[in-house]
Amino acid sequence: MKKSLIAKLFSGFVLIIIATLFVFYFRSSDKISEPDSPIYRRHTAKSAKIKIFEHSDFACPACAFSHKQLKEIMKIYEGRIDLNYKYYPLTIIHPYSMDASLYAECAGKQGKFWELADLLFENQEKWARNEKYREVFDGFISSLKLDKTKFDQCLKDPQVLKDIKMDISYGDLMGVDATPTFFVNGKRAVGFRQLLEIFKKEASAL
Repeated sequence: MKKSLIAKLFSGFVLIIIATLFVFYFRSSDKISEPDSPIYRRHTAKSAKIKIFEHSDFACPACAFSHKQLKEIMKIYEGRIDLNYKYYPLTIIHPYSMDASLYAECAGKQGKFWELADLLFENQEKWARNEKYREVFDGFISSLKLDKTKFDQCLKDPQVLKDIKMDISYGDLMGVDATPTFFVNGKRAVGFRQLLEIFKKEASAL
């Protein structure tokens, strides 16, 4: 009995070591690549030379600031940036950010992801610490004139939550531990200041 328990403990320990080494290998590997976001969570063009993955939390003030500034950059470099939005809700400090991601994903399935993202970021003070956040979200949905029946069905779809958790898993694999974190042509940037520094270098090569 004791030998069996020891064997199980040893096996579990080995699996943890292998998983840890796997994560470290891929974080340090230049070959790692993130899958593109669904088209409704992308701003892209055939001529895009700069690819940005944005790992973000709708309840994060720094994310709201970066979102606003990045929109201006997208206007200036229209057609030259492939922007992929990735969910990374930090639910320990932002308890309603997962629900915000669910709402955004379901809005995206009706072609309104970016519109709802704008509303969530611009109105953080109305919902991020508000226990009645769903009432605020429903107001956003109404203003965007989305199909409420389809939307409610989407919110209950377990696959939607799985897709968001998949984004979180890729963020973990990439070493994301703060929001917003960006990868600009594979180069990591945490916060808008670092994003701008790396972006300028990449843009100068266009």
